[in-house]
Amino acid sequence: MNCYSCKTNINSSYIKWLLEILGPVLMGSKPCEILSIPSFDKNKDNKINDIKNHFKLCKKINYIIIDKKEKGLKLLFINKDSLSTQLNNKKIHNFLKYLGYPSNLDTDLYLNHLINKLEGDDFPDEIGIFLGYPLKDVVGFMGYGSYKFHNTKYWRVYGDPKPSEDLYSKFLSHREKLRDMLKSQSVKYILSSL
Repeated sequence: MNCYSCKTNINSSYIKWLLEILGPVLMGSKPCEILSIPSFDKNKDNKINDIKNHFKLCKKINYIIIDKKEKGLKLLFINKDSLSTQLNNKKIHNFLKYLGYPSNLDTDLYLNHLINKLEGDDFPDEIGIFLGYPLKDVVGFMGYGSYKFHNTKYWRVYGDPKPSEDLYSKFLSHREKLRDMLKSQSVKYILSSL
């Protein structure tokens, strides 16, 4: 097997893994997903090139690459329709305004504000809202309100666990659906048809 073939197999398995992780974003149950590629990753450039080549086919989600220099790269994948729905929730909108987000509800303005924070030194805990987590869990995690810690699933759950558990199950279901699609359909077909 030559080096080109090895590189293609590595990239192909990375993109398949990435699609499975992004299943909830592609299916619309999750507005965004954030992933990291460490600066020491020897395949960093290949992964970025593969993302650029594959995701140019995708109409459903966009991505933004944030270069944190020695800390590596942050990749923010965005389903704008799903994010717009999330941000249109009045309680979410008011909480983000309280945190300094623009008063004018505009998905692009909110994304730009989040990206500016991600480019800084302090990680914005409110990113949980953009990742689709229930507001009660984000508020509880940030120390606001009187929500009591309940447990940890994929994120820390506060207050009534039922909505969080239902959402977590939906995320897992959408990952499983993407995994099943990858067994019978090509990456190219999935990205161009969703």
